[in-house]
Amino acid sequence: MTTFVLVSGAWHGPWAWDRVVPLLERAGARTVVPDLVYGRDVGLHDHVAQVVAAIDAAGAEIGADTKGAEIKGAGAGVETEAGARAGARARARAETGTEAGVEAESRREIDVRSGGGVVLVGHSYGGLVVRQAADLRPERVDHVIMVEGWAGTNGDSLLSLAPEGFVKFVQASADGWQVPAPAPALFGITDPADAAWLQERLRPQPLRTFTEGTRLTGAVDRIPGTGAYCRPQTFAFDRFAEAVGYRTVALDGPHDVPLTDPGAVTAVLLRARAGDFVV
Repeated sequence: MTTFVLVSGAWHGPWAWDRVVPLLERAGARTVVPDLVYGRDVGLHDHVAQVVAAIDAAGAEIGADTKGAEIKGAGAGVETEAGARAGARARARAETGTEAGVEAESRREIDVRSGGGVVLVGHSYGGLVVRQAADLRPERVDHVIMVEGWAGTNGDSLLSLAPEGFVKFVQASADGWQVPAPAPALFGITDPADAAWLQERLRPQPLRTFTEGTRLTGAVDRIPGTGAYCRPQTFAFDRFAEAVGYRTVALDGPHDVPLTDPGAVTAVLLRARAGDFVV
């Protein structure tokens, strides 16, 4: 069973995935949606720590599931985990040449074949969070998916990546340590019912989450990734994904597409996980 760790964007909370979660679970996946902490001293790295904790917890659950499957399949003429992993390690050794790469790549191959593993999904600002979290746990993450996600290299922050207009908006609207939420229309939400639903849930965002730079060692770049971007485009999210080596997938919809078209988002997540990137 694949575990999707779903990370929300700025000004949003775990409720941002409310319309996607039941569709993933109906497809047989497990979902984890961290509630990113909010407060005066909160920065990007605090949110990364929360996601790393979620990865570790998911890994423990997957390990327990795998152990049970091994016992159940023993002696039944089914390929064992040990046998499958041995073959996968041999293929990975030929491709990577390093022991760390061998272990990570062989485990990912097993996970894809068995339908297990951990997939990190970051919406908007969440793209920065999931990439740093994956960099800290490359051996446990099978795929990184960004939905309209910001991404950069070591040291980049959201404000260093953002265009001048966005930076000026944040600077002008910042109220000390936090940035009040913009109107739903700025997320592309114009339907009156959806706009009202969103407006009552949006919350201020700690300014440090925008200014703190990511810490990346390069380990995340060895993990397969997909970047979904929306048309018409608001920011160059396709180029952010391409710049870090991810395959890009276009979706028709606004920036808050998990709210307006959860079915399309779910399809991208499931197909990216399966290795089918043509949507």
